[in-house]
Amino acid sequence: MSFWLALPFAANVALAATSPLKSLSFDEAIGLSTGTPDVRGAERAVAVKHAMRGRISVMTDNPQIYVQPGFRVLPAPNQGVEIQASVTQSWNLAGLSSARKAAARVEEEELSAGARALALTQKLEAARAWIDLWAAQCVLDVATREAALAGEFARLVEKAAQASAATKADLADARAYHAEARLGVIGAEGEVFERGLSLTRTLAAGADPMAARGDLPAPALPGRAGLHEAVKRAAALPSVQQKALAAEVERARGAEEKATRGTSLSLGVFVQRDSPGGFVGFGAVGLTLPVWDRGERERSVTAARASLLEGEKRREAANASADLAMGIHEVEHTQDIVDTLGSAILPALEEGLAARIRLFDAGEGTMLEVITARRTVAAARSRLERARAANAWARVKVWLWLAAMDGGEKQEKAR
Repeated sequence: MSFWLALPFAANVALAATSPLKSLSFDEAIGLSTGTPDVRGAERAVAVKHAMRGRISVMTDNPQIYVQPGFRVLPAPNQGVEIQASVTQSWNLAGLSSARKAAARVEEEELSAGARALALTQKLEAARAWIDLWAAQCVLDVATREAALAGEFARLVEKAAQASAATKADLADARAYHAEARLGVIGAEGEVFERGLSLTRTLAAGADPMAARGDLPAPALPGRAGLHEAVKRAAALPSVQQKALAAEVERARGAEEKATRGTSLSLGVFVQRDSPGGFVGFGAVGLTLPVWDRGERERSVTAARASLLEGEKRREAANASADLAMGIHEVEHTQDIVDTLGSAILPALEEGLAARIRLFDAGEGTMLEVITARRTVAAARSRLERARAANAWARVKVWLWLAAMDGGEKQEKAR
């Protein structure tokens, strides 16, 4: 039964799945992730906030103009048109102008941190979707090649059975092996379609599934000491900064509410035309004192909200540190899995398969043993590809976090 040796496992067979309309490299997917409508909308919100903040006036009150026309009826000799007019202007003496600008500035910074956090989330989702799609395509390639070999093998066994060189049991095993391999291709094709559509959805690029082009990303990461130090700086991630700035916004709004009800000075001019032919002018000075209403009702909401957000900020910082530490562990853990599969398990399984083929050709082994060994090798190859993808995802995730932390620290210094 030397026909088995005529089947090279590494035969090149085209993928059975229909090629998607568009393929993307990893860098292209990451680049497109920051151009999605939600990220663009967040960036526009920051720009609009910045433009409007620059228009905030130093004056906190508008001038007031009153005109009161009238007609004097009695006494009859003095009948005629009369009019009273006044112009008043108020000035807040409690620092409302600076409080308003400070609140607007912190609100803009919070929006900016939110936009950066959203952009980071989109990058992470696009990276995960692309890597998952890459792994699915590799598994489909393995399954397709295995199905092609299984089909060729089944045909050879059928010819051997017709020549009485193989039993009916051997033929049944070969056909079952081929059917199982075809089923693996069907499952892998479905996964490729789903992963391709997931990438399209992440990039908001329509409803046609995409394909991953090129090899896995391999970003360079700092050494162990640098990664350990990075865990301590996890508070520089945009999500943590956003929570911290949200608490600052509430405190700034509370200060603005307090200043709104602070002491204010009003100056005005009143003029009156008094019939017949009289004219009277007045000056006015007013002072509003914060005796009763100091904005306690409004400030209670902002103070409570600030306290709540302060707790959320600390929780977010703790979560960020734990996530980064876990991500660093995943880099090392998945690399160990890749090394073990690629250098120990798969070579041993391939060696065992080759030995079983030799035993089978010598008439000392069974076809079922060879088929089982080939299934195991194919499964190990698929597992290795998925392990490579998991390692790439762990590295990319930490790499994107570190880049975002560097950007966050720059933003903090700029403040």
